[in-house]
Amino acid sequence: MQPMLHRLPACAFLVAATAASLGACADDDAGNAERFCGEVQLNTDRLTQPDLQFSGDIEPLLDLYRDIGELAPLAIEPDWDQLVTAYETASTVVPGDPESEQIALASIFSTEKSAAAVDRWLEANCAVDIGPVFTIVAQGD
Repeated sequence: MQPMLHRLPACAFLVAATAASLGACADDDAGNAERFCGEVQLNTDRLTQPDLQFSGDIEPLLDLYRDIGELAPLAIEPDWDQLVTAYETASTVVPGDPESEQIALASIFSTEKSAAAVDRWLEANCAVDIGPVFTIVAQGD
């Protein structure tokens, strides 16, 4: 494994914290809310405080988000999917390349609403608190 030359933008991990709050415990038409809530709760630390020291640490984190997303109930699935897409985009950052950094930041910023929605949903439906979700624009409750 190669050491990461530059950590992904801090905003990506703030959004990751918000993404971890995307959980569902109430049964919806699709997904498995009980398992979704359980997996988010079980993996809260990995989702919100990932240990990304090497470039090889990124794909397992993305896989974790994808796997949990497969359990997501319809009520939260689109927001979870937006976060996964943002993380996938962030994973393509080329350190020192302003263009790739800006693309990743734009993707992360565009998911603020989803991150806040996930946080609220997890608290309301799963009793899972992933910590504060930081956003540039205030998100309504």
